[in-house]
Amino acid sequence: MTFRQFALHNVRRSFGRYAAYFLSSTFAVTVFFMYAAFIFHPDVANGTIRPSVRRGIFAAEVIVFLFAVFFIFYSTSSFLKFRKKDFGLLTLLGITRGQLNKLIIIENSIIALLSIVTGIVFGALSTKIFFMMFSVILDLPSPLSYYIDWKAIASTAILFLATFEAITIMTLITIRSSQIIELLTATKKPKKPPVYSIWLSVLAVICLAIGYYLAYTSNIVQMMKRVLPILLLVIIGTYFLYTQVSIGLLRYYKKRKHSYYRGTNLITAAELTYKLKDNARILSMVTILTAVTFTSTGVLANLYFGKKAEAEARFPHAIALISKKEPKAFENKLQILKNALRDERIPFKGHKAAFIRAYNPKKPKDYAMQHLVLMRVTDYNRFADLSGQPHISLPANTAAYMHPTPDKGYEPIQGKQITLATQHNDKTITVSLTKPIDQPIINPSAFIGYMLVVPDHVFATVRHFAAKEAIQYYFGASYQNWEKETSIIKKLNRSLKTDDVDFINRFEFFNEMKKIFSLTLFIGFFISVLFFLAADSILYFKLYNDWEQDSKQYESLSKLGLTFKEMKQIAAKQVAILFFIPFAVATVHAGFAFKMLQNMVSGSVVKTSALVIIIFFAVQLGYYFLIRSLYTKKVERVM
Repeated sequence: MTFRQFALHNVRRSFGRYAAYFLSSTFAVTVFFMYAAFIFHPDVANGTIRPSVRRGIFAAEVIVFLFAVFFIFYSTSSFLKFRKKDFGLLTLLGITRGQLNKLIIIENSIIALLSIVTGIVFGALSTKIFFMMFSVILDLPSPLSYYIDWKAIASTAILFLATFEAITIMTLITIRSSQIIELLTATKKPKKPPVYSIWLSVLAVICLAIGYYLAYTSNIVQMMKRVLPILLLVIIGTYFLYTQVSIGLLRYYKKRKHSYYRGTNLITAAELTYKLKDNARILSMVTILTAVTFTSTGVLANLYFGKKAEAEARFPHAIALISKKEPKAFENKLQILKNALRDERIPFKGHKAAFIRAYNPKKPKDYAMQHLVLMRVTDYNRFADLSGQPHISLPANTAAYMHPTPDKGYEPIQGKQITLATQHNDKTITVSLTKPIDQPIINPSAFIGYMLVVPDHVFATVRHFAAKEAIQYYFGASYQNWEKETSIIKKLNRSLKTDDVDFINRFEFFNEMKKIFSLTLFIGFFISVLFFLAADSILYFKLYNDWEQDSKQYESLSKLGLTFKEMKQIAAKQVAILFFIPFAVATVHAGFAFKMLQNMVSGSVVKTSALVIIIFFAVQLGYYFLIRSLYTKKVERVM
């Protein structure tokens, strides 16, 4: 048998060890190749597709590659650690350092070539579907043709082959610096019982509680400042959750004699005490990876599928017309708008209202107080009817600040009272401020200041002494299927966009959201799946790395008289805990992230978020049954 045949035989004999590594690497190569095929597609390279899309795909390509580097490095290190005993035996039998290095490089090169070739083949077969999905999601005029540039194949093969080889050579340093006795005993588990600290357990609970609280109470203004502290607190809390809290809970469980001594629970709990402690880093990393997967996928899915509700919340009217400074041309443009809607045979409901530009003379340095706009509560309620919002009522001599967007956290109008005045007039009126209105009732515009809703009699009083120049007009209209009526928007944009009035519509905002979120979801989905597969693969590696120790334990249990059924139950429980505890903790982490998202968007995120978790749970369940089946077969062999 030649040296290369010996390496090939090792890979073939131990392919079960490499299965998850091979499949995850293949998926990474497949995703990278499909993105590369898109980047080098003639329609994209020649500028037919907008540049922002190409930049987004290129950014995703970089993320996939960087993650693949991390994953390959971790996987290669794990396999070398697992095989250190084999390497020690070979060294003991007389193999030289050079021959050992050559063996490792050949074995890893075989896996690398198989992953690259398989990934490119799958990528080539999937690219047609990839392009079709891409064309539909981005609403391209015509779907991208099936085309694979040789540059996509070459760049994928060269980059990944170089990555595999470079990482393999780097990890050889760990073998070179190890002595034979270290290699032979590398996989043995320490016999010391895990140390438990009540204070570190309290620290874990405090870190998670603070992180959850910050996420639960965050709004769009606070979010950017809180993201990094939340992430740091959750990572620290998660690590000590596995190293300390889990040990404490198991010790408490041991005191419950009735449950602890039932069936095989004693053996399972005793083994878990060591496993949870030894695997704390792995479980923490898997939990964080899984939580990132859930959060990113859930956020992107909510933003994409909730874009219509978000557009309707931020733009209560399908179309709106606002007079700027001089309201003379407003009626002219309003008639053009109504005629255009009738010409397109679009049934609509609309309302016209007058606003008053005002200011607070007692706070001359406050920008918000110098750019106030007054709306009658009657007009507010009529606009509310158009957008399906509830009516409000205001006590006499009061005013309520209406937020321009549904976002909370920014309060420019504060205090108990406010004095109102208009330009070119010395008369004033003072009213009390009530609770702000969170949901806007008119479309946002740079030509509308900070809106105060006032009772009709207050509005009438101010209008009586206000000059004509202080009056501003607004018309809002709503109609069905607004997201499909594109021709009317194009027509009105041509005829209404002037210096005299401002035309603001919901469709343009919705269309822009659709472009951004569809691309982001499309890119993020593949990256999230890659993260999820990597997390499960890490668990698979850990099970294989621990198998030598586990097999001795199962062999001893068999000699003590335990049946295969009992040992199968023990194995199933341990594999289930290893797979589903990180999943459960990640779900809790993601739940608070979704609550933070809920604080920043208008529609509900519950259904979409729950659906994302359920889909990933179904995948996790299938993966668990597969790994459990493979693991229990190994248990059967040691009996």
